[in-house]
Order: sequence, then structure tokens, then C-alpha cells
Amino acid sequence: MKIHHLFLYFGLLGIIFSGCVTSKRYNELEAQKNKLKKEYDSLRTLALNLEGWLAEARTENALLTSQRNGLIQDTTEMGTQLRYLKGKNAELVELNRMLEDNYRKLLSGSETETKRILSELRDAQAKLQNREDELNLMQKTLEEKSKRLEELERKLAEKDAQVQALKNKVAEALKGFKDSGLTVEVKNGKVYVSMSEKLLFASGSSEVDQRGKDALKELAKVLEKEKDINVMVEGHTDNVPLRGTGCNKDNWDLSVSRATAVTKIILGSARIEPSRITAAGRSEYLPLVNNDTPDNRAKNRRTEIILTPKLDELFQIIESN
Repeated sequence: MKIHHLFLYFGLLGIIFSGCVTSKRYNELEAQKNKLKKEYDSLRTLALNLEGWLAEARTENALLTSQRNGLIQDTTEMGTQLRYLKGKNAELVELNRMLEDNYRKLLSGSETETKRILSELRDAQAKLQNREDELNLMQKTLEEKSKRLEELERKLAEKDAQVQALKNKVAEALKGFKDSGLTVEVKNGKVYVSMSEKLLFASGSSEVDQRGKDALKELAKVLEKEKDINVMVEGHTDNVPLRGTGCNKDNWDLSVSRATAVTKIILGSARIEPSRITAAGRSEYLPLVNNDTPDNRAKNRRTEIILTPKLDELFQIIESN
């Protein structure tokens, strides 16, 4: 910057005094100015070069700083790992010392200590064997239970298929009576044949009508072939008190009489073992719907014939578990 000012200074002098100096003096000054200008240009070039070198030096310094920081971090991590390994090594050395001490004690120890250790070893081996025996027994028990469970599931599937097949057979046999208040459905693994009062009985009567007898005879044909089916005949009434004067004094009597009448017709229509059939009266106490309208009371006045497959094999499997 000082050289630049000097150059301007002499230039101004040349302009001011160019008319007042001799030609020789002017030439000297001009030569001196040119010399200073060359020196200035040289210094400027050097300054530019120095600025480039400075930028390169800063970049290299930043790179070196980054590498230095990385080395510091690596050194720190290695130091941590080294301390950890030294600690583990110390533990191993101590463990090795203890093992050597124990080994020397075993070699030089008393016979009593050796026998004690051997006795503890035998006890541990016996406990281990007992545990293995228990595990083997448990494994065997689990395998047996698994087999019984598979057998139970298979029997249940067979029972469900049997119930569905029975339902289909009964529905097919009684399809001509569906419009007379008869339904066939599966509930809780059983086939329920529900017959309305209008199909079987006159109001307040326990004598089966002819159309009802025809339906029961068709059902009996199916039951004659299905020998592994137990039959429950249930009589149901509404909640209107019965004002009878004969054998049926109330709804209990009526429901029992109707169930008995249906049972006798089934037994008289086919070769069915009587021990397979049970007749029961439910009176008004198991209604399908509330007895609050004439239609609902008519729905509750029904006879249900419940067909249940024999479950002896299933009970045996369950009891064995």
C-alpha cells in the first residue's frame, strides 16, 4: 500500500513539474517512475501469489485439523476399550489364580475335602438325572394328552357331521309338514324338531290329531334307522291357566300328557328301543318368546323332540384327560 502511494506521489510531481524541469531531469524521473511501477507490479504479483498460498494453507490446515480431531476421538475410544480389556484381563487373571488355588487345594487337600466334593458331584448328578426323568415323563404325558385331544377333536367333528346329517334326514322326511308349524334346526350339537300345537293337538287336548300322527310316523322311520340317537320329547304350554276337568288339571298335567302321547305314537310307529326315549313336561316355564300376544302364546304352545347322538366315546376321552 505504501508503494502504491509513492507511485501516485511521483506521478503527480511529474504532472505538476513537467513544464518546469529540464528534459534530462524529466527523463530521469520518468525512468524512476517506470522502475517503481515495475517494482509495484512485481510486488502485486507476489501479493496475489501469497494470497493463493495462504488460501491453500488454510484449506490444508482445516483438513489437518479434522484429521487431528478424528485421531483424538479414535485415541479416546481405543483408550476406553483398552481400559475395558485391561479390566477383563484382570478378572481373568484373578479367576485363573482362584482356579489354580482350588486345583492345588484339591491336589494337596485332605481326603475329607475330596470326598465332600465328590459327594456333592454325585448328588448333583442324581438331581440332574431325576430332573431328566421328570421331563421325560412330562413329555410323555403331554404327548398322550395331545393324542387324546386329537382323538376328541376327531370325535367331535364326527359328531357334528352326524348331527348335521341327521338334521338333513329329518328335514327331508318332514318337508311336507313345514307349512303346519314344524321346524328342524341344530342347536348346541342337537337336532331340535319343534311341532306347533296346531299340528298335533286341539286346544287344551292331549290327543294327537291325524296330521300330527302322520308327521310323527315319518319321524319314527328315521329314528328307527338311527340307533345311536337318544330322544327327548318335551311338552310346552303358554302361561294361560288351564281350566280342565279331566286328567289335565293345569299346564303341568297338559305338557306331560302331550309329551307322553307323542312318545307313545313314535314307539308304536317303528321298532325303537323305549330306553332311548324320555318324555318330559315343561309347562309354561321355557317359553320361546314373551307370552304377551296371542301370536306369541301360540309359538310357545309346542312339542319339541330333541335328538342327541350318544356321547359315550366322547365322555370316555374326556374322563381319560
